[in-house]
Amino acid sequence: MNDQVSERLLNYKNTVASKYLPVRSDQISSRVFDLDKYYISTKIDGHICFILKDKNNITIVNHNSTTFEREELIKEISNVLKNEDGIFVGEIYFHCDDKRTRSYDLKKEISNSKSDIRIAVFDLLEHNKKIFSENEWSTKKNLLKSLFPKSGKVYFLDEIELNSKKDIEAEFNSRVVDSKEEGLIVRGENGPVFKIKEYLSFDMAILGFITGYQNDSSLMKEILVGVMNSENTFLIIGVIANGFSISDREKLAVDFEKIKVNSDILQMSSSKIPFTMIEPKHVVEVESTDIINSTTNGIIKKHILKFDKTYMVEDYCPSVSLTTPVFTRFRSDKKININDIGLNQIERIIAFGEEKESVDKKSPSKILRKELYVKEMKGLKMVKKFFIWETNSASTEYPKYVYYGIDYSPSRATKLNRDIKVTNDKTQALKIFDDEIESNIKKGWNKV
Repeated sequence: MNDQVSERLLNYKNTVASKYLPVRSDQISSRVFDLDKYYISTKIDGHICFILKDKNNITIVNHNSTTFEREELIKEISNVLKNEDGIFVGEIYFHCDDKRTRSYDLKKEISNSKSDIRIAVFDLLEHNKKIFSENEWSTKKNLLKSLFPKSGKVYFLDEIELNSKKDIEAEFNSRVVDSKEEGLIVRGENGPVFKIKEYLSFDMAILGFITGYQNDSSLMKEILVGVMNSENTFLIIGVIANGFSISDREKLAVDFEKIKVNSDILQMSSSKIPFTMIEPKHVVEVESTDIINSTTNGIIKKHILKFDKTYMVEDYCPSVSLTTPVFTRFRSDKKININDIGLNQIERIIAFGEEKESVDKKSPSKILRKELYVKEMKGLKMVKKFFIWETNSASTEYPKYVYYGIDYSPSRATKLNRDIKVTNDKTQALKIFDDEIESNIKKGWNKV
């Protein structure tokens, strides 16, 4: 595949697929445009893919040109298209008769040759050297119907025609509410495309904010939100910018200023401005039209922050992103605890992405140094552990060296404290280790 084709695929994802207008099911009457006719298809939750066929050469790729290796799909495409060439657009997904499609299921099942992986074709860019524009939908639809079957492993995602928004609501109730499909795609004739789903709602803690809405420094612009995964520990979910009135933004800027905390961590806003971190005291309800745990580039990962008068980065792990998130309200009836704002509210909807790294492709981590110290006082035993290890990871996402310290004292309110420092320099890593022992181990501590 040449660079020109790769650019076309990426451009389609960025300019066509991204133009789909998300609409909650309760907004059909207000947000879907008035049109003479509507063309309805089922929304499938998989990954967008492109079928590239040039004579006997068939490739299935995503918009970043990553290949989906599925021999049974290649064979079926060859049988279906025969002498037809072109670039076709579809949704590749994992099919299961008794459950709705989910993108994370595809990620788990794509490497399993026994899994039922299918492609629902819904658009094309080119057919037999003829290039089609975005607005030639009727022509493209008729062509796709003539090329692909209505069912099978590779099929055309057909549409039904409806005449009113009330009909759309009824179809939504039938397919999504009753039959548990993912959602609806509503298309106008050579016009807008709406993606309709039930809205999702989550309760989250506000962790930080920035000002500068409409270039006014007195108005709050965005908030940083997260969910709790353990006591005083928060998994970052994302940034909320919409849903606030001007009076909300004015008041919140003042309120947040009173509870801001010093922090060395840099969490960047969508404006590339670091968030001012605040004490986790406020719970907000956030609505979203969708939630995802991965993109075609891999699983979504974000920081876990531990709060103890200030914020410290504790980990970098799988998380999720919300689609078109909107602030709904403050939840004064909710508290900053794992029962009210915990991970479980997300896990009910979607599983967190799993990192898959083959053991035989990665050398095991190697402990370079470790030391253990104990101290007894009034019959209570305190423990301090120090580790430094080499990760041996080939990925640039991970550091080469990790320092990890554990400080346990049964007499403290917070009995267990942990400290993590990372570096890609071995000399610096060993110095961190020595410095930590020198500063933490005083008289009375015994090395074990």
